[in-house]
This record gives sequence, structure tokens and C-alpha cells, in this order.
Amino acid sequence: MRILLVEDDPILALTAAAVLEEGAHQVVGPAHGVTQALELASASAVDLALVDINLAGRDEGIELARRLRAEYGIVSVFVSGQRQVAEDNRDAALGLLGKPFRLDDLLRTIDVARALIDGLAVPPPPATLELFVKSPR
Repeated sequence: MRILLVEDDPILALTAAAVLEEGAHQVVGPAHGVTQALELASASAVDLALVDINLAGRDEGIELARRLRAEYGIVSVFVSGQRQVAEDNRDAALGLLGKPFRLDDLLRTIDVARALIDGLAVPPPPATLELFVKSPR
């Protein structure tokens, strides 16, 4: 999958990108803010966005996920420790991968998201993933 990675913590962004690439995914980014994420989305074919809710100290990831879907048809999974904010905005994403998470949970989350996007049977999600929808369509 081509995954837009939006994370403002540089260490976590680089670690997640490396894990995704080792899992045979193509990483677009990482983007560290909304403007950069939208520029990457407009210039690249993206299958899924992994979006941190708290970007630059604000909850900009919520609106970003909504814009990615509305403007580019890109569905998102929130990656955040802000469970309540994510749940309050469950219409904006497929689900929430809660921080902290194990690195293999990241790859399992991609498998679940791919199944949802493709309309296939959904594999068991990792314990750190809360699904908000059964299908993104």
C-alpha cells in the first residue's frame, strides 16, 4: 500500500516509516504538518493515511483526516494517545491506533485497513486498534 504518514514527532515518524517499508509498503512522507500532508496527497497516489491527531500542539489531525477524504478520497487511521478526541471524531477515520503501540501492531493495522478498504474479511485487529467503521465506503 502507499501510505501517507503524518506525524510531527521525528523519531516516531522515522521509526514508523522504516517499519512500514520493511513490511513492503511505500511511505509517502512523513509529513510533519497539515500543509505538507496536503501537498503530498495532491502530488501522490495514496491508499491510506496514518494521521497523528496532535500536530504542532493542536488537534489539527482531525480536520486533516476530513480534508484528505473529502478532497482526495483518502481514508485515514488516527495514530494517537488522545483516545477521547478520536472517539469524539470517529466519523473522520477508520479507527484509532493508540499510542504507545508495538511496531508489529502498526503492520497489523495496515492489514486491517486494507481489508476494510477492499471490502474483504477483516483480520483480527491488534489490541491497540479501535475500529470506528466496518467499511469506509
